[in-house]
Amino acid sequence: MVLISLPYVKSYQAKGKSYCYYRRNGSKIRIKGELGSDAWRAEYERIHEEFQTGATDGRKINTGSYDDLIARYKASPLFKQLKPRTKKEYNRHLDTLGDIAGKMDVATTPRKFVTMLQDRFHDKPRTANAIVSQLRIILNYAIDLDWMKHNPAAKPRRLKEGEGYRAWEEDEIDQFRITWPIGTKQRAAFELILYTGQRAGDIRNMVRGHIKNGWVSVKQQKTNARVDVPLADSLNMALDAWLPQHDHLNLIPAPMGKAYLDDAFSKYMRKAYNTAGLPEDFNSHGGRYAAATRLRELGLSWEEIGAITGHDTAQMVRKYSERKRSASLAIEKLNRIDQGG
Repeated sequence: MVLISLPYVKSYQAKGKSYCYYRRNGSKIRIKGELGSDAWRAEYERIHEEFQTGATDGRKINTGSYDDLIARYKASPLFKQLKPRTKKEYNRHLDTLGDIAGKMDVATTPRKFVTMLQDRFHDKPRTANAIVSQLRIILNYAIDLDWMKHNPAAKPRRLKEGEGYRAWEEDEIDQFRITWPIGTKQRAAFELILYTGQRAGDIRNMVRGHIKNGWVSVKQQKTNARVDVPLADSLNMALDAWLPQHDHLNLIPAPMGKAYLDDAFSKYMRKAYNTAGLPEDFNSHGGRYAAATRLRELGLSWEEIGAITGHDTAQMVRKYSERKRSASLAIEKLNRIDQGG
């Protein structure tokens, strides 16, 4: 616990051993010595002091380098006003960029650097696209600092990420419901996902006051938008059976009664999906696609659904529905031909 509480210290376990690093401004420095010993603490203090005074690992950060740009960006209002979850994601990609190009001069960044990043992470296209997007963001900041005139990472060609998340199938929905009956917390959480189309982060923060007069009203964390969703009968039944079992404010409270932290809700639902015997690619995000279909059945327009689940999600489901209907009409026509009609 002491190690984790020290600023900029990250610890890892590998082959039964613990390793600690000082990670800051894109740099990653191994803290030598037995963990927790006086020698280890002295080494930490030495590295920390060098960063505080501008010198790292026996050197100063070169002005105009990526180490310099990353440090300035993290200290800027642009970064500080980001939501905690977004900061965490940005920090991860900034650390990667710092590890790769920390000493490199920003002003002379070639366009081929983007291609190099894509090649390096070609087996993880989603990660590659995220890192290149992060590069574009900090190079736009470099333009603001007047370090460069043009952004070599502007409008990069994105790698294909595949089909991504898939929608829940009807038989899978039935399978979950059989495993987790009305009255369980798992079932209430499941129906919230299915009939509101919200992200896991919004589901875990929903409170009783969000359910009112036949509507679910919630402010999305990611978009800051207020959305109102009609309260479906199945969701209402699940909540009516579950909520009287506890007096906590949150609809789906963590074991201690408060909201789940960060990814804890996703892990909780992953365990519920596994118990129901559902495959690994069955996840909460896929429920957003299934939700779009049900919101359509509740009478909402595609534009209204897009405002709730996200326009990309709504358009994907709309195209899927149209393809499915076209296929159904085609088979009906073939059947008529086979029957001599």
